[in-house]
Amino acid sequence: MNNYCSLAAHSDILGLCVFSDEQMRHILFGENALAAMRPGSTLLIHTTGSPAFAEEIANAAPEGVAVIDATFSGGKVETEEGRLTIMAGGDAEAINKARFVMDCYTKKIYHVGPAGRGQMLKLLNNLLFATNVQNAYTVACIAEQTGIKVQELAEIISDCSGASFAMNLFRAPYSSETLIDSVRPYLAKDVSAALSAARETGLDVSAFDATLAFYCNHTDS
Repeated sequence: MNNYCSLAAHSDILGLCVFSDEQMRHILFGENALAAMRPGSTLLIHTTGSPAFAEEIANAAPEGVAVIDATFSGGKVETEEGRLTIMAGGDAEAINKARFVMDCYTKKIYHVGPAGRGQMLKLLNNLLFATNVQNAYTVACIAEQTGIKVQELAEIISDCSGASFAMNLFRAPYSSETLIDSVRPYLAKDVSAALSAARETGLDVSAFDATLAFYCNHTDS
């Protein structure tokens, strides 16, 4: 029995938070961790990915194993302070059963429907956030061209009608390019997943084509 299977077999509640669907597939199916879980146990999927894959995991789980796509919003600070927001898709009873674990690192837990629904909500959130970051970055670049310091711009706008969580990020003491380069890999993954999921369900998301191009078609000069 490999380490993944051993951990899965001995866990009442197993939380999985990796970067991508591919990594989840390797752990759960390639290493057979999902099959090793015991009846009565619960899998919390904290990775942001495809709603369809979350449904696939739920359908493939052994009998008696609950699967919750417990996507979250928040970063390092919110995690450390226990202030994440979770969008949970899955059985309500299973979510309540696992709540005492999630309460350790969250401020709010929303039950949003069946497995896969948490992923869809998180992807829509990140699609909007990615667009806001893109717009804030564009404004920051324009401000720099006029001689306005980015940190000053972000601080002032954060007290004005143009305030946003994304703009507030630019108050950090490093360049706009450094900030955008640090978030691009994560937002590129989530933007691609959001647009793919929307198109799979027949939703018109063409308004976000510029966002997809900004993150996913970017090449270094």
